[in-house]
Amino acid sequence: MNRIPTDPFTLDHDAIHPAAGARSVPEVNVEEPFGVEELFFSRTDKRGVIEAYNEVFVRIAGFAGSELQGAPHNIIRHSDMPKAVFWVLWNGLKNGSPVGAYVKNKTKEGKYYWVFAIASPLGNGDFLSVRLKPTSPLLGVVSDLYGEILHAEQTEGLSPEDSAKRMMGRIQDLGFQTYAMFQAHALFEEFESRRKTIGAKQFSDLSNIHTISDNATKLRHEITELSEQFDNAALLIANMKIFAAKLPEGRSTINEIAKNYDLMLRDIRNHLKTLDIQEDFNGLWEASRDQNSFFMLCTSHLLEEMCDNFSKEGCLGGKTSKEDETHILNKLRNTYNTKSIAAVVHGIQSAMVIQRRVDFLRRMILGLSTIRIACRVEAGTLRDTAKGLDNIVARLDDFHDDVEAQLEKIQTAVNAILKGVDRSILGEREKD
Repeated sequence: MNRIPTDPFTLDHDAIHPAAGARSVPEVNVEEPFGVEELFFSRTDKRGVIEAYNEVFVRIAGFAGSELQGAPHNIIRHSDMPKAVFWVLWNGLKNGSPVGAYVKNKTKEGKYYWVFAIASPLGNGDFLSVRLKPTSPLLGVVSDLYGEILHAEQTEGLSPEDSAKRMMGRIQDLGFQTYAMFQAHALFEEFESRRKTIGAKQFSDLSNIHTISDNATKLRHEITELSEQFDNAALLIANMKIFAAKLPEGRSTINEIAKNYDLMLRDIRNHLKTLDIQEDFNGLWEASRDQNSFFMLCTSHLLEEMCDNFSKEGCLGGKTSKEDETHILNKLRNTYNTKSIAAVVHGIQSAMVIQRRVDFLRRMILGLSTIRIACRVEAGTLRDTAKGLDNIVARLDDFHDDVEAQLEKIQTAVNAILKGVDRSILGEREKD
């Protein structure tokens, strides 16, 4: 399991900012409803004290604006939430990373409501969190996971950091190497589930990145399969060299063919390493470019919608103004727009490199086939004096047939990636 980075900011925030009177409200197992189409936000300082919010947040939380302004954000914390989640949240924010997390909150009346929150550092010490209603099946998985981690905290006395390590172990069991990988997947799932529920059109940039990412995964699998085939071919050529050493005649010719074949095999195996796009990630906040693209694009679109919705809401009370918050939201949206464009450009460049390398691989394998044909011709010349060589040649023929089939799968994945790239380029031109 990857080691969770040590961060001095590991204290229990309830101890730092006790929510005045919030714990005295009994929690009831009743959900506070709100629309899937609704988005809301809040802005806090570095201590988690609320500085700004929108009307939807006020309505769902059930507190008056005057009760929220200047209050610790944990005034809405539900007791079903494990401390591990907040440790991860603050660890990411203090390290300058945006964080997406499922959070179960409670209203002033003690009811509960689930959100998927995207918290972003603003660069001035403040943080802004945009929330949407989770509707994907992943919510049920996470709810069960939180229950398991909370039980461990209560029965084993785990510290927030140790609990976060336990939670990350379970997230890795679900197939996500880092938390950044998990949050990117979760946000995309929630974004798409919400889009379908409200009947919104599909975003072409997300669709294109999904095409690229999905086929990049297929490409990794096919390249791994091809590498294994070439590893097996190396053993076959070793047998050919052994066979050549036993020949009464034609030994040097077969040995030279095997030597040349082996040299080209090594070149191809080394070239395959340049196509191996497997990535190794450490810590909590590393993820692939594709996964980061999903996170940035989804957040960018949500902030675009949040800005539009907020422009139609009434003025804020307290120490802030609607004009100031609109400026902050727009600035954050532009930041995510810039990052999402950079991610798409990187995907385009990577796809072009992969195409060139696959084309070169095809030419190398064509050269390998030429040597294989020379071996077949020589085996026919030797005939009875080279019994057994025909079997090796036949196995080489099968190997090349398998390689060709594998190359077709690779090319199909590459073509799909390039198609997604072409659509992305066209989309960017249309924006211009």
